[in-house]
Amino acid sequence: MTREEAYDQVAKIAAEHALIAQGFGGVLTIVHPATQREHGIEEKCLFMAGHIDSPTPREPEAAPVQVAQASQSDLFTG
Repeated sequence: MTREEAYDQVAKIAAEHALIAQGFGGVLTIVHPATQREHGIEEKCLFMAGHIDSPTPREPEAAPVQVAQASQSDLFTG
């Protein structure tokens, strides 16, 4: 087996099993399923591999809490 054939075989297996997080220009990022879950990309990988119809929308992230900055003089008044 040539290196090219080996690459094609690895890429095929990774694609079939939803292990690819991204790929471009002959470079694949293959990610273990536990790591996919840990980093919140499992649904994306499953979707790209055709294992699910659409990724489940995530809850929107909460807006950052604005904390008022107090000056030192504010701490001693009131």
